[in-house]
Parts: sequence; structure tokens; C-alpha cells
Amino acid sequence: MNLRKITLRYMGWCPGVHSVAMWIPNKEYSNRRVFASSMTVFMVIIGVSLLYRSSSKPSSVSWDIEFTEAAYDDAMDMYVVEKRVNLDGDYNISIWTDSAAGESCFIRWLYRGPVRDQLHQEWIITDGVIRCSLDEYGLHYSEPRSARASTVWMIYSNSRDQKVHIRIQYLGEYPVRQPP
Repeated sequence: MNLRKITLRYMGWCPGVHSVAMWIPNKEYSNRRVFASSMTVFMVIIGVSLLYRSSSKPSSVSWDIEFTEAAYDDAMDMYVVEKRVNLDGDYNISIWTDSAAGESCFIRWLYRGPVRDQLHQEWIITDGVIRCSLDEYGLHYSEPRSARASTVWMIYSNSRDQKVHIRIQYLGEYPVRQPP
């Protein structure tokens, strides 16, 4: 395999390639040697991309949910939108709505398990006021949480005109618990 001939054959249409090709040795290389070099470069590229992907921090998530195209859930008697995200670390979760009088919303945060989903948190929003368990948060909910799982968010609304805003902001790695 002659690299100069291959370069001129496939890239000869490009201006200046003839003068650059003179710098490539006019020498025959074995196919085995070219294959080994190509595979080495390919493996380095794959390794670097996997290393970058595994070392990059989890990203934040921002959802502005509208129910105009949402499916209707007969069991809840509400419109429903489902969102999925993998969480691994500490996050700040913020929730608020653009709602009118009489509109209500229900949000379930579920951990995706191997057998079934497990409930992690629920929020009830009526006339824009957010309630979680027995606590009332007002018009805006914002609280840090730790999560380390694949999660499903089920967002229900009794109105197609309602908008729900959910921000899941990555704060840092999940803390490692040290034994006492």
C-alpha cells in the first residue's frame, strides 16, 4: 500500500494536495502494518471518548411542561406527562407552575426499580400553591435532595392550559458515607 498514491487518488481534487503529497514517503507498506496502525488509532479515539464520558459530571435538567399534547389518565382523571432522567449526586429541585384559579397539578417522583417503581416524593399543587406531605411551600418549591437512581417523573394536570416548570440542578457528587 503506497500512502502517496492513495492520497493523490482520493484527495487529488483538493487544491494544494499535490505539493503536500510530496512530503509523504513514496514507499510500499504492508497491509498488516497499515491495519495495525489504523486499529491503534481507532482504539485510542474510542478510549479517550469513553474516558471523557465517564469523567464528565452529570448535567442539570430543565423541563417546561405543557399539557396540550398530553395523554389522558383515566385512573387519575387528569392529563399526564412522563419524564425520565438518571440522577447520581446532590441536586437542587425547583418546582413552580403557571396556573389559573381552579387548576391543580400532581407530581410523583418515582425511583425506577427492577421489579416496580418506588415512590420517592409527591407534590400537590392547587391554584399555584405547592404542598408536599403536610408542608405548604407557597408558589415556589426549592429544596436540595440526593438521588442515585434512574427516576421517572409523572406530572398530572386537570387542565391542558397549565404549565409546570421543573428544574433539577446538579450541585455535586453523592456524598460517600464513612464508617464511624
